[in-house]
Amino acid sequence: MKNLPRESAHRLSTAENPLVVRRQDFAPNSVWSFRVPGYETLNRPLLRLIERERAAVPDTRECEGREMWQSQRSMDRDRPVRKVLEPIFRAARNIAEFLRWDIAGRASVCKVCWANIHPTGSYHTRHLHPASIHLSGVYYIKAPDNCGDIIFHDLPRFLGLWDAPETLESTGHNAFSLSVKPEPGLCVLFPGYLMHEVETNRSDGDRVGLAFNINFE
Repeated sequence: MKNLPRESAHRLSTAENPLVVRRQDFAPNSVWSFRVPGYETLNRPLLRLIERERAAVPDTRECEGREMWQSQRSMDRDRPVRKVLEPIFRAARNIAEFLRWDIAGRASVCKVCWANIHPTGSYHTRHLHPASIHLSGVYYIKAPDNCGDIIFHDLPRFLGLWDAPETLESTGHNAFSLSVKPEPGLCVLFPGYLMHEVETNRSDGDRVGLAFNINFE
C-alpha cells in the first residue's frame, strides 16, 4: 500500500460559514538524538585512539572546519569505533523503519567515519553531505559547556526560496533552524541532505567527536 502523508483536519467555522481546513504533512525535516548506553566506558578508548591518530598524522584533511583537526583516514574499522557504532546502527535501523524505508535484507553500513577535534575558537561552516548518503551522524566524546551547538537549517528557506513572515513563536512546523547541544555520549542522526554547521567553541577545552555517514546496503 502506498504510504499517505499524515493528515489532520481543523474546523474553522461559524453556523453561517462552515469551513474545514485539511492539513497534510509532507516530508518534514527530522533530527534524532540519543545517549549511547555505557558511553563512559566506550569514550575512554575512543579518546586514546583519536589522540594517537592526531599525533601520528597531525595535518588535518580538507574540510569545512576552521582552526580544527580532522582525521585523514576513515576510522570505522578501529575496534573502539566499531563498538560505539553497534548501538548507533540499531538506532539507524529504527529510524529507517519509522520512515518506512524498504531495507529488508540490507545491513547498516558505515560509509566513512572521521574524528573531529575542535579546540577553543574553532568552528564548522554550513555544509551538506553527499546526496548518495542515507543518514549522517555525530557522536560526542568530549563536549565541555559552551563548546558550540550543531545547528540544522531548513534548506529552502535558508536559500531564500521562500520568504515567509516572521513567526510569533517557534514550533516544529515553522522553525527555520534547530540547535542541538553537544553532550558526552550523545549521538545525533539526521538525513545527509540537511544543511548544518557547528558554532564556535567558546569553552576552554576541546570538543572531540566522531562524524560518520550510514547507508543501508
